[in-house]
Amino acid sequence: MSLQRRIRQVFESLFFCLGFLLVGFLPRPGILVLARRLGDAAYRLARKNRKLALANLDAAFGAERGAEDKARIARESFRIFSLDALDFFWFALFPARRLRRWVTFDDSANAIFGPAPMVGVTGHIGNWEVMGQAVALRGQRLLSVAAPLGNPLVNRMINWVRRRTGQEIADREGAMRRLLRHIRGGGMVALVIDQNVLPEEGGEFVEFFGLPVPISKAAAALMARGKAGILFCYCLADESGGYRVRCLPALAASEEARQPGAVTQHLADMIETAVRERPGQWLWMYRRWKFVPNGLPLERYPYYAKRVPARSQQ
Repeated sequence: MSLQRRIRQVFESLFFCLGFLLVGFLPRPGILVLARRLGDAAYRLARKNRKLALANLDAAFGAERGAEDKARIARESFRIFSLDALDFFWFALFPARRLRRWVTFDDSANAIFGPAPMVGVTGHIGNWEVMGQAVALRGQRLLSVAAPLGNPLVNRMINWVRRRTGQEIADREGAMRRLLRHIRGGGMVALVIDQNVLPEEGGEFVEFFGLPVPISKAAAALMARGKAGILFCYCLADESGGYRVRCLPALAASEEARQPGAVTQHLADMIETAVRERPGQWLWMYRRWKFVPNGLPLERYPYYAKRVPARSQQ
């Protein structure tokens, strides 16, 4: 490891320690004000990320929304991202008490706690970290998949917070066997699926806001091999500082539903439904439309898009 990387990891670790020491003791109204101010500052100063968010909004909505509306959505996305970051530290202190007070479950979320084997999926909308902790606190045996970070100490601290209410964490690489055991044992597996996963990595191209994007087939594979249904849930922030967990109708583990391509497309449609409902709560600063399949014009995609290698075509 280079000296520069070691120094960076030390500062990252110190930052996380300070976050636990300082953020957790702020009152809830103070967290909300700080999140708004940090989000607004990031929107003004992080020009590359702002450009990326606005380009993604153009790709998703085109002429459906005007420039002012897209700027408002992008600013809210920066605020929500700031709130998510602060709340990671804030809910780490007195997690059970705070989660019960500030996270509620819509009636549609009752399916999370049913007896049937279930694969839970979500996207980078609202606060997915808080949702996982709250679901585990309410008694669901939850095993969540997460990619390990490059900083081992920060990775251990993050997973310590995730596990405090009973949630289990599995590394993304080579996790399938463990996930299947968990489902067959009556637990629930949780996946965040709105990321770029090329076909050679276990993904496939599906339509998202009218443009093909690559997405993981893991949920469809777990449904087929684990004979489990799929439940798409998301956790939206409200103006009072709380969160509310909602779910869309479950996809049953029937023979008809267990067609991997159809299942993955259905999940992409669910993410789009949730994003259209509250667009400001999705993470628009991610290069979601990064890969363009051959045969489609590059100009339909954002400025950062590029052709995928031939081996990634389906």
